[in-house]
Amino acid sequence: MSKRKQEEVHQNAKQKAYAEKQAQKGDKIVKWIFGVLILLAVVYMFWAIFMFS
Repeated sequence: MSKRKQEEVHQNAKQKAYAEKQAQKGDKIVKWIFGVLILLAVVYMFWAIFMFS
């Protein structure tokens, strides 16, 4: 393999690793957002029950 080809393979591996890391971080953020939305919905439900009872 030529030196240039080796560098390209190395760069592709780094790009794939970075993309994988970004995907994992994105999944974590989405889970946090859904968790917060569910928590807010539960709080709103209790507030509505308290206000209208």
